[in-house]
Amino acid sequence: MGKMNKKVLISFLKYVLLGLSIITFGIGIYFTIIIFLPFRAGLARGIAFFLPQISGFLAVLYLSATLIFLKVMPKKKYRVIKYATVLVIGFFLSFMNFLPILTTPVSIQTAEKEFSNAYGNTWRENIPNSINSQFLPTQFNMYNYFLGTPHPDCNFETDIKYYEDEEVELYFDVYYPKYRTGNLPGQNSIIINIHGGSWQFGDKGIGNVPLLNKYLASQGYIVFDIQYGLLDAGGSSFIPTPEHTKHPNMTLAKMVFQIGYFTKEVADNYASQYGGNTDSVYIMGRSAGAHLTGVIGLGYNDPYFAGNFSEELTLKGLIPIYPPNFANPYFTYEPLNRLIPGDPVSNPLAYRKFTPSTLVDENDPPAIIYQGLNDQLVPYLNSEAIQNSLENAGIECIVMTFPFASHASDLLIGNSFSQVWIYYLERFLYLTQ
Repeated sequence: MGKMNKKVLISFLKYVLLGLSIITFGIGIYFTIIIFLPFRAGLARGIAFFLPQISGFLAVLYLSATLIFLKVMPKKKYRVIKYATVLVIGFFLSFMNFLPILTTPVSIQTAEKEFSNAYGNTWRENIPNSINSQFLPTQFNMYNYFLGTPHPDCNFETDIKYYEDEEVELYFDVYYPKYRTGNLPGQNSIIINIHGGSWQFGDKGIGNVPLLNKYLASQGYIVFDIQYGLLDAGGSSFIPTPEHTKHPNMTLAKMVFQIGYFTKEVADNYASQYGGNTDSVYIMGRSAGAHLTGVIGLGYNDPYFAGNFSEELTLKGLIPIYPPNFANPYFTYEPLNRLIPGDPVSNPLAYRKFTPSTLVDENDPPAIIYQGLNDQLVPYLNSEAIQNSLENAGIECIVMTFPFASHASDLLIGNSFSQVWIYYLERFLYLTQ
């Protein structure tokens, strides 16, 4: 009787494993279609942001499901045909999901070419061994992919109010080195980090890659992760958004004013409080934050924005991450058309001034741009336009491109895209201080 029960239990478990394997294959086919085909809407669009970042884990999952299925498959008629079919499906899904990792050398080759064009073929010689030894030693490491990028500890403080008016209340977080020393690569340079979210959603902190903020702080940078006013258009999003940052009358001009106000507070108070170097300042942002990075960084000395920004800060570089560039068409449709008064015909000056590539002049700082080549929200042509404008003005601009990377593909800093990005980002920062 006991043997019978054991046999029934084993048979039951086999069918459970078969069922789970079949479900895994079904989900895998759906996920793989989302990764590689641009036709996305609703939930699929949100999922597409994250799938390429974890595709290596998924490949291992599909391979495991294939081996389990083959092991427990019942010995019935047409077993060989079924065996071959499962083998083809499983290995196909695994291979397709390994592709984002397999194309890492392409991203590295592109980055090397971009750095050589900007800083010469011997650019690595400009980084002392004492500094280089503190950077990531390789562009990609499989151990870091599955277990995360290690970094030393840092100090941080959260929810510090810097601005309030009748519409919004804004706070920032700050990350800074654990120990005061001049031996770290960052040398107390300041980074102002602006979150994304379609100018309507998002927040500092968890929505703005805090692990990267901590990593940069451990390297000697003072990172200010800030909120700014957002348009409350009545919509909803899966992105956490504080109510005190939203208002229906918010405009791009107000956002620029608020971030500009923060630059003045940095110069007057926060730089000395946290040991930041006002002669070496960087602005970094993602998506909508990258657009504002471009507007502020390239418009810092533009008369159109006169009075908005502190004159005591020296910008050394811009870090737009998948940056929207063209005010037309981004701000010509509801609800984003509320962010700029009028339209491109009635108010052409504003639309031009909120297009970063049109703000470039010879006094602007260099830039390094992160761009996914599978980004359906902010296609490559946006980064290309900014790079062309900067290079035409004689300013270095590095565009790092990543095959299969979609929008927001840098959020998990251990993934294949982010490892390459951080490797070159920290070297760009050092070279431009």
